Amino acid sequence: MSDRLIFVSCGQRTPGEKQLGLGVKAAIDSHEGFSAYFADAVQSLTTLGNHVFDALRRCTGAVAFLHSRGNGSSSMWINQELAVLAYRQFFESAEIPILVFKEDSVRLEGAMSAFIVNAKPLIDEEAVIAEVSTWLTDKAAKGRSDEHMVFAQKWALLQAVDRTVLKALIEEGGYSVKETSIRRRLIESHGLERYEASNALRTRRLALSQANLIQLRRNSHDGDEISLHPAWEWNVRHEISKA
Repeated sequence: MSDRLIFVSCGQRTPGEKQLGLGVKAAIDSHEGFSAYFADAVQSLTTLGNHVFDALRRCTGAVAFLHSRGNGSSSMWINQELAVLAYRQFFESAEIPILVFKEDSVRLEGAMSAFIVNAKPLIDEEAVIAEVSTWLTDKAAKGRSDEHMVFAQKWALLQAVDRTVLKALIEEGGYSVKETSIRRRLIESHGLERYEASNALRTRRLALSQANLIQLRRNSHDGDEISLHPAWEWNVRHEISKA
């Protein structure tokens, strides 16, 4: 079973802040069933996209530190990372356990005041690590499972024809695609006979829908439509691109 990934969002302006982030990462990594991501060096937009954003997308929980930056504010970058996680919770309709520590002078304003509940005082590293260890056992362990593991299980249960249907759907755009267009793509690009293409759509679309990989939309006027399910779209596209 894959470890649950915990995103560590911590300032790095001072050696003490960076040491805290690395210490929390080490504590999480040593806790069975968990691993931590801490971006201790982001030097390009490529690194940002390939690593930080990907970790924010995959993580099953987060530990964030709101260090004071003066005037009651905290790191803008950390606030943006928390905003990404808030959007994920809304978009995926699934709670992402988040543990937040803040210095007394930091004010929670706007959406952050609703998103961050019961922020812990940021005192010293020893107290923080003790709090993180308790949170891992109590809260984070009850959160969602690792996304890659869940998707791998879904993918392993698919039949070969399911993957072909998904590939044809992506080739047609992936959104609100008429079944007739997918059927034509299966025939013209994937070598299926007309009856095979029709049978593939008729018998496998329900299974793909039940696996939450596609969404079906009835349209009695000009033909039923299929879209990739937004919760797993990235995973499906990524997997199909490797084939």
